[in-house]
Parts: sequence; C-alpha cells; structure tokens
Amino acid sequence: MNQSRNYLFPFILVTSLFFFWGLIHNIDPVLIAHLRKTFQLSTLQSSLVDSAVYIAYFVMAIPAGIVMKKYGYKSGILFGLLLFAVGAYLFVPAANTHQYGLFLGALFVIASGLTFLETAANPYATILGPPETSTQRLNLAQSFNG
Repeated sequence: MNQSRNYLFPFILVTSLFFFWGLIHNIDPVLIAHLRKTFQLSTLQSSLVDSAVYIAYFVMAIPAGIVMKKYGYKSGILFGLLLFAVGAYLFVPAANTHQYGLFLGALFVIASGLTFLETAANPYATILGPPETSTQRLNLAQSFNG
C-alpha cells in the first residue's frame, strides 16, 4: 500500500502532461484561424501550421527516444518542457516582428518539446506501479488527452 502511494503524485503529474498536450493540440485550429486572418494567408500557407507541428513529431521522435534511453524518462520530460517553454517564448519576437516564419519556427520548437513529452510520458506512466496494472494506468492517463 505504501509503495502505491509513492507512485500517486508522479502519476498525477504525468497525467497532467497528457492533458497539457491535448489542450495544446486543440488550440492549433484556433491559432490557424487567427494567423490566417492576421497574415492574410492562403489555405496552403495556413496548412503549414499543422505541417510544422507534425514534421517536428516526425523529425524529433527518434532523437527523443535516444535521449530517453541515455538519460531516462524524467530527464526527457524536463527537456520536453524546456523545449516547449523556449518555443512559447519565441512567440514574443514573432509577434513583435510580425513574421509568419518565426511563428512556424516557434511552433516547430513547441512540437519538438511535445514529442519529447509524449515519448517519455507514455512508458513512464507504465512503470509507475505494478506491471499488472500498467495498461490501466496508461489508459487512464491517456483519457485526459482531450
């Protein structure tokens, strides 16, 4: 019983990450509409927002796995949060200079951070308790993904 309590707080934190990146992915369509209006983008140009996000997932998944293998899940989560924060702060110069390319770069960095978070959080949720209940923990955590 005491051992399961030791895993409760880390599991709650990991589950909050699932909610966090679900929220971010649900904000993308709203962001696309605002960027399209602000920069008077064509449909092709506005689709680059989603492309920047999903290209980051494609490009960064293997490096994220390598980092997890070398440094562990916690370090991967922290690095993902750091990348996310850097990407979010890059929105400031993008907005100040009114440069669409900087927004795309910032979104790529944010999505790279999310790639690290997702690569680490899924397996980390499975080891936060007995192996027999790992599937239930992962399903519960993923139910908060939005």
